Amino acid sequence: MRIAFIGAGAIGSLFGGLLKKGGVDVLLIGRQSNVEAIRKDGLFISGIDELNIKIDVSSNALDAKESDLLVITTKAYDTKKAVSDIISIIDDNATVMSLQNGAGNIEEISKSIEKKNIIGAVTSMGAFLEKPGRVQFRGKGTTIIGAISEENKIATEIVKIFNGAGIKTELTNDIKSEIWSKVIINSAINNLASIFDSENGILLEDNLIEIVKEITKEGKTILQADGIHIPDDIFEKTVDVIKNTSKNINSTLSDLKKGNRTEIEYISGKIIERGDALGIPAPYNKALYNMLKYKENK
Repeated sequence: MRIAFIGAGAIGSLFGGLLKKGGVDVLLIGRQSNVEAIRKDGLFISGIDELNIKIDVSSNALDAKESDLLVITTKAYDTKKAVSDIISIIDDNATVMSLQNGAGNIEEISKSIEKKNIIGAVTSMGAFLEKPGRVQFRGKGTTIIGAISEENKIATEIVKIFNGAGIKTELTNDIKSEIWSKVIINSAINNLASIFDSENGILLEDNLIEIVKEITKEGKTILQADGIHIPDDIFEKTVDVIKNTSKNINSTLSDLKKGNRTEIEYISGKIIERGDALGIPAPYNKALYNMLKYKENK
C-alpha cells in the first residue's frame, strides 16, 4: 500500500516517518519549507523515537496520484482546500482518511468524496514541528480508525499496517463517537495549556485538573444530549492523554507561538454550537474560546 499524507506538518510527518521506518511506501505532501529541508537532509524525528530517514516528499498534491490511501492531516480550516487539491486524482480504488483535530472534517470531505471511500481517525500521539524537517515526538498514544460506510473494507488493513510500524492502532465501529470524544479532550488540554503557555503536563496540578474535569463534564453533557455516545470515563481518558503527552507542546499552543490561526472554532466552537442548538449552556468552553481568540488576535 502506498500512503500519502496531505498537509504533512507535525503529525503527518511523524506518522509518515514511523511508517517509512516500518517499510511502508510513503509520500509526504507539505509546505515548501518542510519539503526542501527533508529533501536535503532527510526527516529528523527526536524525542520518544530517534530517527533520520529519507522519505519521498513533494509540495504538489497531484504527486499523490498513485497512492492507495491519502491521509489528510491539515488544519481543520484547510480541509476544503485539501480535498479540492486531490479530488482530481481520487478514483474508486483510493481511500481518503481524515487524521485531524476538531469536528466537521468528515462532513466537509463527504461533500466531494463518496462515503465508502472515506475513513475517520483520531490519535493521542503528541508531536510538534520544531522547524522544517524536524519533528519533536513528545507523546505516545493510541490511534483509532473507523470507516464511515460499511462498504469500506480497507480500515482493518490500515490498522494492521499502522500496528506493524509500531503505531498503536485500534479499529472502531463508531468513529463519530471517537472524533467527538477527541474534541472534548482537546477542548480541555489544548485550550487550557495554551492559556498558560505551557506543556500539557501543567494540567496535572491540583487546581487545574479540577478545571479539566469540569470542561470534560460540560462537553459530555452537551454531546450526549445530542445523541452522540461519549464514554463515561472521558475525564479519566483526558488525564491519561495529559500524562502520556506531558512534555508536548500541543498544536494550539504551537500555532499561537508561530502567530498562526488556531483550530478553536472546530474544537470549543463546535461544542458551543451544539450546546446553543440544544439550549444547553457551555460556560467553560465559551470562556476558553474567548480567551484563545484574544491570544490569537494579539
